[in-house]
Amino acid sequence: MSDKPLVQQALANDLGSLVLEMPASNAIPFLSAFWEVHCKEWYGLDRLRLDKFYLLFRRVIFFSFKFLAKEDWDEELVADYTNMLLEGPLHPTDRTKPDSIRYHIMDIYFGELVKVLDEIRESMDEDDVLELPLDELERPIRVTATDNINKVARTKALEAIRQHEEQDDEDEDDEEEFAGFEASDEDMEDLEEGSEDEEAPEK
Repeated sequence: MSDKPLVQQALANDLGSLVLEMPASNAIPFLSAFWEVHCKEWYGLDRLRLDKFYLLFRRVIFFSFKFLAKEDWDEELVADYTNMLLEGPLHPTDRTKPDSIRYHIMDIYFGELVKVLDEIRESMDEDDVLELPLDELERPIRVTATDNINKVARTKALEAIRQHEEQDDEDEDDEEEFAGFEASDEDMEDLEEGSEDEEAPEK
């Protein structure tokens, strides 16, 4: 990968988005191979160039969620994806999987999922309901929090879950607060009348 930041970003984006260009049946095997290769070759990489690979991992996670969204969050595909993670980079007992890759996935997992969900919500009508198998999507991090043999990994997973849940609570509070400020038709009429009275010239 190039040392120039813009080139790195473009290449990471191009590589990550490949999963959107292939048949759905090939996507999970492709992602499995991606993580297997990087886990195997991780310790041979130049330490000074790890940031570009972390960027690549972020884009792969993001586009993996984009792929699942494109397939309407098909439950079988989502389960295949989460199983792939738990059998690959997030394997709870395989010590050959680099901890730094585990930690990075846990740091970015929910954030990248939220980015994809926000993009979807922006294109939805007000009355549309976004349905997705959230419990299954959260499973890799929750399994890491309970079953990983590495205490640091368990702690990081618990922190990722806590932050995600706190963000969900904040979003719900914001929605309720906004709903509380929604004006009724009568309120709007009163406001308009009040505005007309203020604008009326003195006689």
